[in-house]
This record gives sequence, C-alpha cells and structure tokens, in this order.
Amino acid sequence: MEERNGIKNKLSGSIGNALHVGTFYGIPVRVHWTFGLLLLFILYTILTTKDIKMWQGVSYGLMVLAIFVCVILHEYGHALTGKRFGVKTQDIIISPLGGLARMTNMPEKPIQEFFIVIAGPLVNLVIGTFIGVIMYFITGNFSMDLLTYDFNKPEEYIRMLMPINLGLFLFNLIPAFPMDGGRILRSLLSIKLGKVKATQIASVIGRVLAIGFVIYGVFDQQMILAMIGLFIFMMAGKEYDQTKLQGLITSINVKEIMRTSFSRLHLSDTYKTVIEKYYREGEHNFLVFDSLGHLSGTVPELFIKDVIKNSTQDKTVNQFMSSNKATVTQDMLLKDAIDLMRNDGIAILAVEAQGQIIGIIDRNGIENYLKMKAG
Repeated sequence: MEERNGIKNKLSGSIGNALHVGTFYGIPVRVHWTFGLLLLFILYTILTTKDIKMWQGVSYGLMVLAIFVCVILHEYGHALTGKRFGVKTQDIIISPLGGLARMTNMPEKPIQEFFIVIAGPLVNLVIGTFIGVIMYFITGNFSMDLLTYDFNKPEEYIRMLMPINLGLFLFNLIPAFPMDGGRILRSLLSIKLGKVKATQIASVIGRVLAIGFVIYGVFDQQMILAMIGLFIFMMAGKEYDQTKLQGLITSINVKEIMRTSFSRLHLSDTYKTVIEKYYREGEHNFLVFDSLGHLSGTVPELFIKDVIKNSTQDKTVNQFMSSNKATVTQDMLLKDAIDLMRNDGIAILAVEAQGQIIGIIDRNGIENYLKMKAG
C-alpha cells in the first residue's frame, strides 16, 4: 500500500499497461502486464520439473493465484478502512512484486493513518489463522515449517496458504518505509514529531533495511527480495521529498508565492499578441478581461501550444479561451489553491483583495517554487 499525496502521483506506474479485471465495492482491480510474465514462468517451472504429476502442477498454479487473491484482500483491507475515514482509493494494481492500493490522499491524523495501514497485514493474519484452524481439524497439523508439508496430498496446497499469509503479515510489519511496517512506524512517530520529521526518520530506517534486503537477496540468490529492496530504497527517498513538499504547501499561503506583475489579456486580443507575451515575458498562463475590466476567462498554456501547432495565430482570445476561472484570497493556503486548480481544471488563479485583482498564481509558478524548495 502506498500513499498518493502531492501535486502528482509518482507511484502510479503505467496504468495503460494494466488490465482491468473487475470492480468491487466501487474500487477497480487492475493486473499489470508483468503479471503475465510471472504466470508464464510458473507454467515453465511446472512443465520442466521432473516427476511432477499433472494434478500437482495444477494445484501449485492455483495456490499461486490464491496467494495473489490474498494480496488483493490485503489491499482491500487498506482501501475499505480508508473509506471509513473519507479516503478514496482510485484503484488496486497487482504486479509480481505485490499489490498497490492507490489512494488519492491520506488523513492528516496519524492515528487514522495507523488504522488504514495496519488493516492490510491484519487481513493476512485473519486469513492465515482461519485457514490454519480449519486445516488443523482436517489434517491434524498446524505447522509453519515448510519441510513438514507433504505435497503428495492435495490438501497440503491449501494448508500452505496458512504459513504464507502469516509470513506476509510478519513481512509487512518490517519497518522498511514505505512498506506497511514503515508507515506504521511513521504514523506513530508523527504523533509526537510531526509528519515531515517522522517521514525523515522512517525513510532513513527504510533505506538501511532496503540495503540489507539487497545484500541478503543477492548472496542468497533471492532476486525478488533484492528487487523489493531496490524499490524500497528508491521510493523511501522520493516519498520523503514528497512529504516535505506536502508539509510546505500546508504551511504557506498564496501571498508568499503570488506574482503581482502579470499581463492582462482582452477579449479582442489576437493570439499573435498572446504568443509574443508568451515568449518575451515568459508567462505561461493568462487572465482574460472584458472591456469593463471584469474577469472573463483564462488562456492556459495548453491553448497557446495548440494555436502554435495549428498556426492559427489570427484567432482572437474571445474565440479560443477557457471559461474556467476562479479568484482566491491572499490568505488561502497554497494547498487549498492547488486543490482548487486540480479539481476545477484551472491553470491560473486570480488573487483578489478588496474587490481588486492584485496578482496571480499559476501551475508553472507553483512547480518552479516547489522545485526550488526541493533543491
């Protein structure tokens, strides 16, 4: 489970390469194309293993698919708990490395994040315990030692799901941020230290453990573990940077980033004038005013690029502009301004004081400001 905060979701991957397999409780489940490679590898392993019976190969394949069903249920544990706290899950993506519930945001209260994160591993604990108890009454065995399993018996493949789920429960509790255990640690530290400092500490711990995963995975020839370690190492740093930016935009207001010097376009202006300002002044998005000085709309950079591409500079602003417009106050938090722009599809906001537009903030200005602070 990964958090999806910030201007842009950097953890989403290539959704265009994921197959939609169903929607449950209003949450789509997608399977990444690389999962097909895993199935081919499993098929190859079954076909090339000597002395394996057909029913054993089928049972093994079904067991692997059952494991990924458990992974999906793990992600639904996060998603449905998040729903109780008003957190929306965009979708759940399954890949050979596990599952990812893409949440649009996480609650500000650390205790709520704690419950959302721990819900996933608890699902595996419940599944593992339930299967273990049922199979104990059937087989008389309750063992975590894989060497005690007799795979000449069909029921052993089902019983195998018990130690696997309990193993997933324990593995996910390892405090290697941004794994579940690292997020649990972060949420607990946040109660006293605040989210940014807690994320920094959790990120350092996560990277140290990630290096351990890589070293152990390489020397013990467990390449999946090594790959997980590399992923954790890269994402721990990225998520800390993103959390710093999130903390920044919730601590400053529009006044600190707005630009008071800006061009005012009129409805009768041609795009030749707009393009000149675009190149000469370096402005990317513009406000449009009518003859009485009232805000009529905006010209986002996307429109300008379209005009340049199609060589339609003779068009007037009135013919080709966005009617989406909004004004904000100087005291509005930058986070709220960003949310407004994202939700309403607006590239530029007018800053108003005492009934007068005194400045603007736009996407490019925000991005440049955040890049400067991140650097």
